[in-house]
Amino acid sequence: MSSLRYLLTVVILISLVSCGFNSSFYHPDETEVKTPVSAESQYVHYESDSVHVLHYLPESPKASILMLHGNAGNLSGWSEVADLFYLAGYEVYILDYPGFGNSSGKPKHQAVYAATDAVAHHFNQSAQHDKRLLMGFSLGGNLAVKVATDHPDYFNAMALEGAFDNHVNAALQSIPRPFRFLAYLFVKNHIKGEELIQQWNKPLLVIHSKDDRTCPYEMGVSLHQNAASKNKSLWSIEGPHLSGISKYFETYMLKIENLIDNNQD
Repeated sequence: MSSLRYLLTVVILISLVSCGFNSSFYHPDETEVKTPVSAESQYVHYESDSVHVLHYLPESPKASILMLHGNAGNLSGWSEVADLFYLAGYEVYILDYPGFGNSSGKPKHQAVYAATDAVAHHFNQSAQHDKRLLMGFSLGGNLAVKVATDHPDYFNAMALEGAFDNHVNAALQSIPRPFRFLAYLFVKNHIKGEELIQQWNKPLLVIHSKDDRTCPYEMGVSLHQNAASKNKSLWSIEGPHLSGISKYFETYMLKIENLIDNNQD
Protein backbone atom coordinates (compact mmCIF):
# COMPACT_ATOMS: atom_id res chain seq x y z
CA MET A 1 0.00 0.00 0.00
CA SER A 2 1.39 3.39 -0.98
CA SER A 3 1.96 6.05 1.70
CA LEU A 4 -0.86 8.20 0.30
CA ARG A 5 -3.33 5.32 0.23
CA TYR A 6 -2.32 4.32 3.75
CA LEU A 7 -2.84 7.89 4.98
CA LEU A 8 -6.27 8.11 3.34
CA THR A 9 -7.31 4.85 4.96
CA VAL A 10 -6.23 6.12 8.38
CA VAL A 11 -8.12 9.40 7.87
CA ILE A 12 -11.30 7.54 6.92
CA LEU A 13 -11.05 5.22 9.91
CA ILE A 14 -10.43 8.14 12.27
CA SER A 15 -13.55 9.88 10.95
CA LEU A 16 -15.55 6.72 11.61
CA VAL A 17 -14.38 6.20 15.17
CA SER A 18 -14.72 9.90 15.92
CA CYS A 19 -18.47 9.51 15.32
CA GLY A 20 -18.57 7.12 18.26
CA PHE A 21 -19.07 4.04 16.07
CA ASN A 22 -22.86 4.52 16.28
CA SER A 23 -23.21 3.12 12.75
CA SER A 24 -21.20 0.05 13.78
CA PHE A 25 -23.04 -0.54 17.05
CA TYR A 26 -26.59 -0.01 15.79
CA HIS A 27 -28.21 -1.50 12.68
CA PRO A 28 -31.86 -0.53 13.08
CA ASP A 29 -34.70 -1.81 10.94
CA GLU A 30 -37.06 1.17 10.65
CA THR A 31 -39.89 -0.91 9.18
CA GLU A 32 -43.17 -0.47 11.03
CA VAL A 33 -43.82 -3.18 13.61
CA LYS A 34 -47.30 -4.70 13.77
CA THR A 35 -48.47 -5.82 17.20
CA PRO A 36 -48.47 -9.63 17.51
CA VAL A 37 -51.77 -11.25 18.47
CA SER A 38 -50.38 -12.43 21.82
CA ALA A 39 -48.92 -9.04 22.82
CA GLU A 40 -49.98 -5.49 23.62
CA SER A 41 -48.14 -2.45 22.26
CA GLN A 42 -47.15 0.21 24.77
CA TYR A 43 -45.21 3.45 24.32
CA VAL A 44 -42.91 4.71 27.06
CA HIS A 45 -41.79 8.33 26.91
CA TYR A 46 -38.16 9.34 27.46
CA GLU A 47 -36.78 12.83 26.99
CA SER A 48 -38.70 14.17 23.93
CA ASP A 49 -39.26 10.79 22.27
CA SER A 50 -41.08 7.51 22.88
CA VAL A 51 -39.98 3.90 22.76
CA HIS A 52 -42.14 1.01 21.57
CA VAL A 53 -42.62 -1.88 23.99
CA LEU A 54 -44.36 -5.19 23.42
CA HIS A 55 -45.96 -6.62 26.55
CA TYR A 56 -46.85 -10.29 26.82
CA LEU A 57 -49.00 -11.31 29.79
CA PRO A 58 -50.15 -14.93 30.31
CA GLU A 59 -53.00 -15.61 32.73
CA SER A 60 -50.79 -16.80 35.59
CA PRO A 61 -47.18 -15.76 34.88
CA LYS A 62 -44.48 -17.67 36.70
CA ALA A 63 -42.09 -14.69 36.52
CA SER A 64 -41.66 -11.34 34.75
CA ILE A 65 -38.86 -10.69 32.24
CA LEU A 66 -37.48 -7.46 30.83
CA MET A 67 -35.76 -8.38 27.58
CA LEU A 68 -33.11 -6.25 25.81
CA HIS A 69 -32.45 -7.39 22.26
CA GLY A 70 -29.35 -7.08 20.08
CA ASN A 71 -28.21 -4.24 17.84
CA ALA A 72 -29.99 -5.24 14.63
CA GLY A 73 -33.52 -5.80 13.35
CA ASN A 74 -36.57 -4.73 15.32
CA LEU A 75 -39.48 -6.20 17.25
CA SER A 76 -40.91 -7.81 14.12
CA GLY A 77 -38.20 -10.45 14.48
CA TRP A 78 -37.31 -10.22 18.15
CA SER A 79 -40.96 -10.68 19.13
CA GLU A 80 -40.51 -14.33 18.16
CA VAL A 81 -37.99 -14.74 20.98
CA ALA A 82 -40.30 -12.97 23.45
CA ASP A 83 -43.19 -15.16 22.30
CA LEU A 84 -41.25 -18.33 23.18
CA PHE A 85 -40.98 -17.15 26.78
CA TYR A 86 -44.63 -16.07 26.81
CA LEU A 87 -45.67 -19.56 25.65
CA ALA A 88 -43.50 -20.98 28.43
CA GLY A 89 -45.54 -18.98 30.97
CA TYR A 90 -43.53 -15.78 31.45
CA GLU A 91 -44.68 -12.19 31.41
CA VAL A 92 -42.35 -10.40 28.98
CA TYR A 93 -41.56 -6.76 28.23
CA ILE A 94 -39.32 -6.19 25.20
CA LEU A 95 -38.45 -2.81 23.68
CA ASP A 96 -37.17 -1.42 20.40
CA TYR A 97 -34.33 1.08 20.81
CA PRO A 98 -34.56 4.63 19.41
CA GLY A 99 -34.73 4.54 15.61
CA PHE A 100 -35.79 0.87 15.56
CA GLY A 101 -39.25 -0.06 14.33
CA ASN A 102 -41.91 2.21 15.85
CA SER A 103 -39.57 3.89 18.36
CA SER A 104 -38.77 7.54 17.69
CA GLY A 105 -35.39 9.20 18.14
CA LYS A 106 -31.91 8.36 16.89
CA PRO A 107 -29.91 5.22 17.74
CA LYS A 108 -27.11 6.90 19.66
CA HIS A 109 -25.51 5.63 22.85
CA GLN A 110 -27.02 8.17 25.27
CA ALA A 111 -30.49 7.98 23.73
CA VAL A 112 -30.45 4.18 23.74
CA TYR A 113 -29.60 4.10 27.43
CA ALA A 114 -32.14 6.82 28.30
CA ALA A 115 -34.88 4.87 26.51
CA THR A 116 -33.87 1.58 28.12
CA ASP A 117 -33.72 3.19 31.56
CA ALA A 118 -37.23 4.61 31.09
CA VAL A 119 -38.57 1.16 30.18
CA ALA A 120 -36.83 -0.34 33.24
CA HIS A 121 -38.75 2.13 35.42
CA HIS A 122 -41.97 1.20 33.59
CA PHE A 123 -41.23 -2.50 34.11
CA ASN A 124 -40.59 -1.99 37.81
CA GLN A 125 -43.93 -0.23 38.25
CA SER A 126 -46.00 -2.50 36.00
CA ALA A 127 -44.66 -6.08 36.11
CA GLN A 128 -47.17 -8.50 37.62
CA HIS A 129 -44.82 -10.98 39.33
CA ASP A 130 -42.42 -10.45 42.22
CA LYS A 131 -39.83 -12.73 40.57
CA ARG A 132 -38.17 -10.49 37.99
CA LEU A 133 -35.44 -11.31 35.47
CA LEU A 134 -33.41 -9.00 33.25
CA MET A 135 -32.29 -10.65 29.99
CA GLY A 136 -29.82 -9.11 27.54
CA PHE A 137 -28.64 -10.35 24.15
CA SER A 138 -25.36 -9.08 22.62
CA LEU A 139 -25.47 -5.26 22.80
CA GLY A 140 -28.55 -5.72 24.99
CA GLY A 141 -26.36 -7.71 27.37
CA ASN A 142 -23.98 -4.79 27.75
CA LEU A 143 -26.97 -2.51 28.38
CA ALA A 144 -28.41 -5.00 30.86
CA VAL A 145 -25.32 -4.82 33.07
CA LYS A 146 -25.70 -1.03 33.27
CA VAL A 147 -29.45 -1.15 33.94
CA ALA A 148 -29.08 -3.91 36.55
CA THR A 149 -26.36 -2.15 38.50
CA ASP A 150 -28.16 1.20 38.30
CA HIS A 151 -31.37 -0.38 39.58
CA PRO A 152 -30.50 -3.54 41.54
CA ASP A 153 -33.82 -3.47 43.39
CA TYR A 154 -35.74 -3.88 40.12
CA PHE A 155 -34.48 -7.40 39.38
CA ASN A 156 -33.92 -10.69 41.20
CA ALA A 157 -31.60 -12.19 38.59
CA MET A 158 -29.89 -11.49 35.27
CA ALA A 159 -29.16 -13.58 32.17
CA LEU A 160 -26.76 -12.51 29.41
CA GLU A 161 -26.26 -14.23 26.05
CA GLY A 162 -23.46 -13.30 23.67
CA ALA A 163 -22.89 -10.02 25.52
CA PHE A 164 -19.89 -7.82 24.87
CA ASP A 165 -17.96 -6.52 27.86
CA ASN A 166 -17.17 -2.97 26.70
CA HIS A 167 -17.46 -0.74 23.63
CA VAL A 168 -13.75 -0.69 22.81
CA ASN A 169 -13.50 -4.47 22.68
CA ALA A 170 -16.68 -4.61 20.60
CA ALA A 171 -15.36 -1.99 18.18
CA LEU A 172 -12.14 -3.95 17.72
CA GLN A 173 -14.14 -6.69 16.01
CA SER A 174 -15.09 -4.37 13.12
CA ILE A 175 -11.66 -2.79 12.51
CA PRO A 176 -8.96 -4.36 10.30
CA ARG A 177 -6.18 -5.67 12.52
CA PRO A 178 -3.50 -3.12 11.46
CA PHE A 179 -5.77 -0.26 12.53
CA ARG A 180 -7.15 -1.60 15.79
CA PHE A 181 -5.10 0.89 17.77
CA LEU A 182 -7.62 3.50 16.62
CA ALA A 183 -10.32 1.95 18.79
CA TYR A 184 -8.21 2.59 21.88
CA LEU A 185 -7.66 6.19 20.79
CA PHE A 186 -11.14 7.22 19.70
CA VAL A 187 -13.85 4.85 20.98
CA LYS A 188 -15.35 5.73 24.35
CA ASN A 189 -16.32 2.99 26.75
CA HIS A 190 -19.85 4.15 27.49
CA ILE A 191 -20.61 1.02 29.52
CA LYS A 192 -17.68 -0.85 31.07
CA GLY A 193 -19.51 -4.08 31.68
CA GLU A 194 -16.57 -5.97 33.15
CA GLU A 195 -16.24 -3.26 35.83
CA LEU A 196 -19.92 -2.60 36.50
CA ILE A 197 -20.73 -6.29 36.92
CA GLN A 198 -18.47 -6.31 39.97
CA GLN A 199 -21.43 -4.63 41.70
CA TRP A 200 -23.88 -7.40 40.78
CA ASN A 201 -24.28 -9.86 43.67
CA LYS A 202 -27.54 -11.54 42.65
CA PRO A 203 -28.00 -14.73 40.58
CA LEU A 204 -26.36 -14.50 37.15
CA LEU A 205 -26.35 -16.76 34.09
CA VAL A 206 -23.85 -15.98 31.32
CA ILE A 207 -24.48 -17.85 28.05
CA HIS A 208 -21.75 -17.63 25.43
CA SER A 209 -20.70 -19.67 22.43
CA LYS A 210 -17.10 -20.70 22.04
CA ASP A 211 -17.63 -20.20 18.29
CA ASP A 212 -18.92 -16.62 18.60
CA ARG A 213 -17.14 -14.34 16.11
CA THR A 214 -19.25 -11.26 16.79
CA CYS A 215 -18.63 -11.09 20.52
CA PRO A 216 -15.77 -13.49 21.24
CA TYR A 217 -16.14 -16.09 23.98
CA GLU A 218 -13.56 -14.30 26.13
CA MET A 219 -16.06 -11.47 26.66
CA GLY A 220 -18.51 -13.82 28.34
CA VAL A 221 -15.73 -15.31 30.44
CA SER A 222 -14.71 -11.82 31.57
CA LEU A 223 -18.25 -10.88 32.59
CA HIS A 224 -18.68 -14.13 34.49
CA GLN A 225 -15.35 -13.93 36.28
CA ASN A 226 -15.81 -10.29 37.32
CA ALA A 227 -19.35 -10.65 38.64
CA ALA A 228 -19.61 -10.30 42.42
CA SER A 229 -22.40 -12.88 42.61
CA LYS A 230 -21.75 -16.09 44.50
CA ASN A 231 -24.58 -17.69 42.57
CA LYS A 232 -23.30 -17.38 39.01
CA SER A 233 -22.92 -19.75 36.11
CA LEU A 234 -21.16 -19.68 32.73
CA TRP A 235 -22.90 -21.90 30.20
CA SER A 236 -20.49 -22.48 27.32
CA ILE A 237 -22.30 -23.50 24.15
CA GLU A 238 -21.43 -24.04 20.48
CA GLY A 239 -22.73 -22.37 17.36
CA PRO A 240 -23.00 -18.86 15.88
CA HIS A 241 -23.68 -15.67 17.80
CA LEU A 242 -26.99 -15.78 19.73
CA SER A 243 -27.88 -19.33 18.70
CA GLY A 244 -28.55 -20.60 22.21
CA ILE A 245 -32.34 -20.68 22.09
CA SER A 246 -32.53 -22.23 18.62
CA LYS A 247 -29.92 -24.92 19.32
CA TYR A 248 -30.60 -25.75 22.96
CA PHE A 249 -34.23 -24.73 23.52
CA GLU A 250 -35.23 -27.18 26.28
CA THR A 251 -31.99 -26.78 28.22
CA TYR A 252 -32.16 -23.01 27.75
CA MET A 253 -35.62 -22.79 29.28
CA LEU A 254 -34.64 -25.07 32.15
CA LYS A 255 -31.60 -22.94 32.97
CA ILE A 256 -33.70 -19.77 32.94
CA GLU A 257 -36.24 -21.38 35.26
CA ASN A 258 -33.46 -22.54 37.61
CA LEU A 259 -31.91 -19.07 37.55
CA ILE A 260 -35.19 -17.45 38.57
CA ASP A 261 -35.69 -20.02 41.31
CA ASN A 262 -32.09 -19.46 42.49
CA ASN A 263 -31.06 -23.11 42.15
CA GLN A 264 -28.63 -23.08 39.24
CA ASP A 265 -26.53 -26.11 38.34
